[in-house]
Amino acid sequence: MDFIAPKILKEDIQTIWKMQHGRSLVAVDHLFTLIASAAAKFNLQQLNYLIEFICNSWKIETILIQEKLVELLGTIGRECQKDSAVRVLDILWDMAHSDRLGRSMLDHILHYHLRIFSEGRSPYDALKRDYCLKCMSDLQRKQGWLLPAIKHLYDLLHHDSTNTFKRTDEDLISLLVHKHDLISALIQSLSTCQLDVWNKTHGHVTIDTLVDGRYTHEESIKNHLDLLSFLLKKGNLYLILKRSEELWDTLITNEHVSLFDHELGLNWFITCSEDLNRESQIALFEKRVSKLNPIYLTSKDVKYIGFNFDTRFSNKAI
Repeated sequence: MDFIAPKILKEDIQTIWKMQHGRSLVAVDHLFTLIASAAAKFNLQQLNYLIEFICNSWKIETILIQEKLVELLGTIGRECQKDSAVRVLDILWDMAHSDRLGRSMLDHILHYHLRIFSEGRSPYDALKRDYCLKCMSDLQRKQGWLLPAIKHLYDLLHHDSTNTFKRTDEDLISLLVHKHDLISALIQSLSTCQLDVWNKTHGHVTIDTLVDGRYTHEESIKNHLDLLSFLLKKGNLYLILKRSEELWDTLITNEHVSLFDHELGLNWFITCSEDLNRESQIALFEKRVSKLNPIYLTSKDVKYIGFNFDTRFSNKAI
């Protein structure tokens, strides 16, 4: 294949691509396997020819074939050289931002986008950073691709085939938190999603209410809080008092908060207590927790109020 691939012309690629038409899915699978094997050795010009055919098919094919096209791109992206992988990542990213994309297809595309980073190749650290920043940009726009951006950002930061957290990952978290104010953006996004779903349902919010037509309200809250916890723990950071108060106001005392939000919020403050330093915990108790109206206290509120604030905290870098 190393010998043949450089000799393949655009006309050859077109001829091979047309061979799938009218064939069974099994035959298409075999053909795509051969194409992926050859494409991994393509130069960038050849790859662009192939991508042109893939994108044209993507616009008109059935969902089943679209899924196979995504898988084909993902396979090529994992096996090709870095300059070609950059192009594949870009195409998958554009696909994931397509209008009226269903949840299943969105997850499928982002899964294969993520897998290209999963080979543990250090030259891809810069690409990983670039896509984290792209997610950050989507998050800061406060509309459209909010929840996919949060989920994919978490997956990019969390995923590592070696199961180790490298220094470059901690540096990336520091960049996102300190330079791009990711934690503040997360809390603002949580508030935006919460208010939006409240207005859409006129206050009749359930855990299964769709926030953006794809993700449920439950998934929205959990995705925000999971990313927040990950940033604090893996970034070796404390949540400062100001952000703690903002999160408390968003999930606990907000007039648009549902009982489910309230419970999840209290669970977060209980399970992530070590992500606030001692001074912030005491200040939060005095400014917020102690001012909860006793008439409306739930069992979870009582548990939190009784929570031991004298827990010993591990040393963390602020």
